[in-house]
Amino acid sequence: MTRHKYISKLAGVLVLSLGLVSCTGSFLDTTPSNKVPTENAFDSFSSTENAVNGLYDLMSSYGYYGGTMFFYGDMKGDDIQSSYNSGRDCNNCYLFNHRANNLGAGYLWGRPYYIIRQGWNIVSAIDNNKIQDATTEDLAYLKGEALAVIALCHFDLTRCFGYPYTKDNGSSWGAPIVERAIGLDENPERKTVAEDYNFIIKTLNDAIPLMTTDKMNGRMNQYAARMLLSRVYLYMGNEEEAYNVSSKLIEELKTGNEYRLYTNEEYLKSWNLDEKFGTESLFEIANASDDNEGRNSLAYLMHPYGYEEMFLTESFMELMNKDKNDVRYQLIGEVTYNKATRYWLKKWPGSDDTTPASYNNYVVFRLSELYLIAAEAALTLTGEKKDKGLEYLNEIVSRGNPDNSVDMDEYTLERVLEERRKELVGEGHRFFDVLRNGMKITRTGNLHMENTVKEIDWNYEKCVLPIPEDQFVFNPDMEQNPGYSKF
Repeated sequence: MTRHKYISKLAGVLVLSLGLVSCTGSFLDTTPSNKVPTENAFDSFSSTENAVNGLYDLMSSYGYYGGTMFFYGDMKGDDIQSSYNSGRDCNNCYLFNHRANNLGAGYLWGRPYYIIRQGWNIVSAIDNNKIQDATTEDLAYLKGEALAVIALCHFDLTRCFGYPYTKDNGSSWGAPIVERAIGLDENPERKTVAEDYNFIIKTLNDAIPLMTTDKMNGRMNQYAARMLLSRVYLYMGNEEEAYNVSSKLIEELKTGNEYRLYTNEEYLKSWNLDEKFGTESLFEIANASDDNEGRNSLAYLMHPYGYEEMFLTESFMELMNKDKNDVRYQLIGEVTYNKATRYWLKKWPGSDDTTPASYNNYVVFRLSELYLIAAEAALTLTGEKKDKGLEYLNEIVSRGNPDNSVDMDEYTLERVLEERRKELVGEGHRFFDVLRNGMKITRTGNLHMENTVKEIDWNYEKCVLPIPEDQFVFNPDMEQNPGYSKF
């Protein structure tokens, strides 16, 4: 492939401003567009690639992968907590303060569906031969990329608004499926979680053969899509496929020079503000000063010289204090807050410990998680696969502290999830990890706010978000999640 330049996000936004879907709540917005008509928006390769770049610009907003998707997965768990009752989305996630007329979780319904709609507009333009100045190969990778983004958005919708697949084999309600470019009068109905996952897998399998393996900073390539596929299988409890996809990708990447795990010596520096698109990064959200989320940014919310909204819990610190020689311990900063010692995570730092960043790059898929997916999936397997899974786990464990390793007797689900806590904290995984394994989140320690939920499992009704009330105006027959009213 030769045409993989990262076109200006602003150009992408201009193309995508034709969108007819609300970003803030409703599935469809019936207000006519006063921008470029959809049928004329994609008439050249450059405009189509700009539109693909625009998908990522939409994804980078605070309401999605600029913040909310990450703290949704952490603030609802037992590793990161809110420091005070701010009323912000991260605080609402921590308190499980969700209602149909106020999700308390940013734009996690409207923003993904907006991106999905635009993604299908791109796919439709390519399939209907609207772009005449590009090769079949160039159009194929753009189509594959759009499909992969669509799959990622559907996956996030399913895991936020549907119960874990492993709870009931996906028989409960998930999210509506948009499987093509749709008109304003079409209101897709909710599907089951199983139907959602089948659609996500099919979409990824359609996308992957079309995609490039070139590294495209700020955009998904084939490797990122394959990693997403392995994560989807893991969430489904399909360990065999999760292992097959993840281990094959790990071994393939080992044969090249572009992707590899950070060494122990490189690890801390890899999180610096000016370190972007490193060797572990399969896909990260690219932000610059003109994408400034300011005080709404994840980095600002977490920083003690910002809003100091998010702190590490006592239970997480108990885990990390077991081995202060682990390099990851150095990503923890100490601060005095209300005359008490608290600890903050320095993964999304500013230029220094006293200067919070108003923007940062946020990693969605990185190699360490891929190794841990393979390690977790291999637990239920036997023979060489289980041996290899332990090897993958130890590559992460020993990278943290070269003196440490795990033997086969210690190779348990609890040990793998412990390693996921230490490695992936702040990256939006803990809440989902506990629920999909049918376990219970127990919030212990004196720092938790009064009246917050102390125990959460997949039977707790608010472990999923409510469908926004606007949806029932367009589709009164749509099902609401248990425990929530429609209006």
